[in-house]
Amino acid sequence: MRLEDKSYLMRLGEQSYVDSKESNCFARYINDCRNPAGYNVKFIKFPLEGFAHVVALRAIKAGEELFVNYGSRYWAGSPVLPIRLSFSELLELKEK
Repeated sequence: MRLEDKSYLMRLGEQSYVDSKESNCFARYINDCRNPAGYNVKFIKFPLEGFAHVVALRAIKAGEELFVNYGSRYWAGSPVLPIRLSFSELLELKEK
C-alpha cells in the first residue's frame, strides 16, 4: 500500500508503522520544533504491538504545546521543509 500523505505516519520499527491521519489519537497533534531545547516529550515505541506511548521529559503546564523529535528519516521523506524555532520563540510559547 502506498500513501500519498505520509505526514501522520510514524515509524515504530523495521516494517512497522502507524498512521494517525484518520485517528482520534491526540499524539497526532504533537509537533517537532526542530530545537532540542524545546522537546518536552518523547515517544516510546512498541513495534510488535503497533503503538507508541508519549512520555513527558519534564513537568508540562496545562495548555503548553508538546514538542517531540520526529527524527531525520521523517524530514528526509517530507516534501515540507522543517521550521526550527529559536530559543526565544520557544520561551514565548511556554509563557502563553
